[in-house]
Amino acid sequence: MRQIGENIWVHEDSMQMLGAPLGLRMTIVRLSNGGLWVHSPTALSPQLQEGIAALGQVAYLVAASNNHSKWLQDWCEAYPEAEVYVSAGIPCKVPLTHYHILQPGMENVWAGDFEWQSMPSVPLFNETVFYHVPSQSLIVTDFIQHYPEQDDYAGMVGMMTKYVFEPIGFKGCCVAPPLKMGFTLKDKPAFKRFISHIEAWAFTRIVVTHGTIIEDDAKAIFQDLTRRFLQ
Repeated sequence: MRQIGENIWVHEDSMQMLGAPLGLRMTIVRLSNGGLWVHSPTALSPQLQEGIAALGQVAYLVAASNNHSKWLQDWCEAYPEAEVYVSAGIPCKVPLTHYHILQPGMENVWAGDFEWQSMPSVPLFNETVFYHVPSQSLIVTDFIQHYPEQDDYAGMVGMMTKYVFEPIGFKGCCVAPPLKMGFTLKDKPAFKRFISHIEAWAFTRIVVTHGTIIEDDAKAIFQDLTRRFLQ
């Protein structure tokens, strides 16, 4: 793990997607009460647990997009005292017993540490995004992604990138390609309000789950990427 700001750390991992490795990032925040908030849990290992223990006690497990539940059950078993917050589609995939659904109108149990907004009427993702106030970090799962440009397309990974991922939109700083298809947004005015709420936050970085953290001109990049949804 590495620290990227005040009381915020990240852990890098990967998984296979269509035969090519896809980078993953887990984000850990130490809350003002000392407990740990773990976003988008990755594969659990004894070494990772040791690193987590050095930071504090896991109080919350957060799986904030429908497509990020692969290792959630392992974490629930390893940290049974942690409260679990998930997107609406995850309970259909993971046999959870005690959990909370992330959704508009939910009480902000992390007030003082986070502000948050849930995507309205986007059942493909049901994603909730978070603004960590102390570190001025916007934390996203699939919504915003960042894949640096590649000049070398050697090997299978490079070929998959060039001929599969980039043509469907996984290139540079991007919104999740399915969001560019109008039919995925069931309530466009509500999604516009969702974007406007996020723009009002004073974030200076975007911690993405896929790709490279956006450290420079984060607000301007976000505004450029999401302008299409405000028109």
